[in-house]
Amino acid sequence: PANAPELELPELDGKTAKMYRGGKICLTVHFNPLWARNVPHFGIAHALALGLGPWLSVEIPDMIAKGSVVHSNS
Repeated sequence: PANAPELELPELDGKTAKMYRGGKICLTVHFNPLWARNVPHFGIAHALALGLGPWLSVEIPDMIAKGSVVHSNS
């Protein structure tokens, strides 16, 4: 794709500040320039690995610490 895809996790909507309404993840500042430099070589796997991966590694531990996200068995 010519433009970076929007990544959306509606289940986490409103649980972090780095998210737009509907659960769309804010990737514009860091990921879109990287995507623009590497079109047409990048694909969906790159969006998940380079866009979603770093976001999850920062936001999920923060949400767990705040109690916003809990294990389903708890």
